[in-house]
Amino acid sequence: MKMRSPGRASLLSILTVALTSVPALAAVHVWEKQELTFTSVNSFANPYTDVTVWVDLSGPGFNKRVYGFWDGGRTFRVRLLATAPGTWTWHSGSIPSDSGLTGRHGSFEATAWSEEEKSQNPLRRGFLRPTTNRHALEHADGTPFFAIGDTWYAAGTNRFRWYDDGQERPIGPNAGFKDYVRYRKAQGYNWVNIIAAFPNWMTDGAP
Repeated sequence: MKMRSPGRASLLSILTVALTSVPALAAVHVWEKQELTFTSVNSFANPYTDVTVWVDLSGPGFNKRVYGFWDGGRTFRVRLLATAPGTWTWHSGSIPSDSGLTGRHGSFEATAWSEEEKSQNPLRRGFLRPTTNRHALEHADGTPFFAIGDTWYAAGTNRFRWYDDGQERPIGPNAGFKDYVRYRKAQGYNWVNIIAAFPNWMTDGAP
């Protein structure tokens, strides 16, 4: 009887693990966005419409499917977060099935923010939700949220310039998006209304 080579068997085992798992993410905080990146083995004529990618995410008191998106070429991404401290695991899938997108898995540990860290950034208290009486808003941990907002419908246009440098500019013709954010933040604002695709009816020459 021909014996199987131990070296060959070990190599096969290593390859199998490499193809089905993704290195675990470093310890993260709750409510902190994590991004998983997948590369499909196959190429698709229109990945935007022809492929659906997801991960089944499980953690303390949580078990849901989180869908991802195509990000150019053969790259797909899924963004997720932990809603409670503890161990979180995920398993990926796709339609159609692709060995680069389906059957992968991983895990990460989520830790809570300290009270000092929460005071530095209230969003660390979790997503907003309606209160029990449906008359107000609160964070996921029950902390009340009072919205003080502004309307920047044109923020997606050149009216709000984007500067890559860290220079602060006075509010005026040369001010950029970051300058307006700093200005409103200093005034205590915590909310801005923006239209993602601002209608350009007056300048595009179309009806």
